[in-house]
Amino acid sequence: MLRDLHVRNLAVLAEASVRFGEGLNVLSGETGAGKSMVVDALALLAGGRADSSLIRTGADRLQVHGVFEPTGTGWREVLDEAGITADGNEIVIRREVHAQGRNRIFVEDQPVTQRLLTQLAPYLMTLHGQRDELGLAQPERQREWLDRVGGAEAAELLTRVEGSYRSYLELSARLEQLSGDDRTRLERIDLLRFQLREIDAVDPVEDEEIELRRDREQLRHAEAILAGLSGGLEAISEGEGAALERIEESRRQLESLQRWLPEAAGWLSEIEEARVLLQDVGESVSRQLSATELDPGRLDQVEERLVELERLFRRFGQGTREVLEYRHQARTELGGLEIDEEGRAALESEVAEALDRYREEALKLSTARQRWGRELAERVQAELSDLALDRARFGSRLERRSRAGSALVLDDEPVEFGSWGFDQVVFEFAANPGESSRPLARVASGGELARVYLALQVALRGDGTAHRATMVFDEVDAGIGGREAAAVGRKLRRLASGGQILAVTHLPQVASCGHQHFRIRKQVEQGRTFVEVSPLDSEARVAEVARMLAGDEITDLSRSHAEELIGAGAVE
Repeated sequence: MLRDLHVRNLAVLAEASVRFGEGLNVLSGETGAGKSMVVDALALLAGGRADSSLIRTGADRLQVHGVFEPTGTGWREVLDEAGITADGNEIVIRREVHAQGRNRIFVEDQPVTQRLLTQLAPYLMTLHGQRDELGLAQPERQREWLDRVGGAEAAELLTRVEGSYRSYLELSARLEQLSGDDRTRLERIDLLRFQLREIDAVDPVEDEEIELRRDREQLRHAEAILAGLSGGLEAISEGEGAALERIEESRRQLESLQRWLPEAAGWLSEIEEARVLLQDVGESVSRQLSATELDPGRLDQVEERLVELERLFRRFGQGTREVLEYRHQARTELGGLEIDEEGRAALESEVAEALDRYREEALKLSTARQRWGRELAERVQAELSDLALDRARFGSRLERRSRAGSALVLDDEPVEFGSWGFDQVVFEFAANPGESSRPLARVASGGELARVYLALQVALRGDGTAHRATMVFDEVDAGIGGREAAAVGRKLRRLASGGQILAVTHLPQVASCGHQHFRIRKQVEQGRTFVEVSPLDSEARVAEVARMLAGDEITDLSRSHAEELIGAGAVE
């Protein structure tokens, strides 16, 4: 959920601070008022491309600042990998674009890369435009939506398909190594054997360089360490006027005061604690002093060992862990390359068995997808009836994509396959009776796509997803009006229940369904253009909806109509 948005110097939007709430947040304004700038600001927070042309004329930089309550738990893993700690359930994201072209991103006041922000974005919000941005034309997105219908069953089937696919890939990669040129294979064997002998001769121990480097520093500065330890021990206990001696003197002096000053007993207790603590420190320093010695021979040994290790680091990794990992990988690869003809035949058999397991699991997934497709079509069809598309037809079809040379053959045809199975999911649509169903993105108008998208989202709400990222719709209601617009507004309000939607709209029927309403207004002051974003109270909201109905001249009739629309839109 997006709690707060602060924008400064984004084109004609000089400065704005907006606090959003749960449910449907609508943003309206006259044509050209700058409604899309709010979406532009959110796109920057979602990892979108930054362009210095977005900076307000005369300003040196633009800033966008958002406070989010991310959905799910995966966002914490993204932050943990980046070494960022978030307190509570909120995170703060800030982005700056400088006129010189410099682009800076901060998460919890820590500088991060645009790649990390892109990884984080799905847990924050999703942006939806009017056509391709909806994702309806993307086969991968259609397959993802279909699989959501399957819920836990889909998760289990996908896991099994992915596991069998990974096993097949590993085995086939080993077999491919053996099937290459013999001369190249033998050269690779010789290289691996030489590298393993080199590593084994040094026989590194994990993380030993850390301790060796610490020992080297101590041995190099042994004289200074000895002097410091001796001086410290003398000051604590062994020198004239040492600390322990002075503490004992203070104890004797204060002990005589107990008969007159009751608080002296407390002082004596604290002095005793200090004496015990200081005595422990002195003993530790004494032990360290006894263990520390000048040993040039030991320093030479440490230096020689580090030279051996660093020679390995230059070739096989930055530390012993990387070198040991390389040795493990090299031994595994060498074992695969040295396999004999009998072993090669056995490996070929393993590859065939792995492909058969994959085929079996992928066929189960495909069968389940056919069932989920029928269920999804029924759900979407019911929602379309409420969106003035009751005579339209929606369906889901599975296809297979031919791929010459593919190892997976189904019905005598080599097909493309992967960790997701072999199905290509195609959503089909027919707007009117008598028309044949065709791929959705090719036949639906912009307004129809918007309504089908909303129907899909509402239909998929029953997929067990407890929390959803904020959804941002940029005039997704374009191209519709009247009864269809009212239906879209009701669907948006229903979809926002228990979550959050931000919808930029020019339709009063949609605006009247909002839980919160914000007005975006452009004005010119002293020759400069400014845009302001304002939350509307009940009275101002009626006036804004009336303006959307009747234009700038608001009448009693338009105001009455606006009140009626808002009242109807509030019905859950």
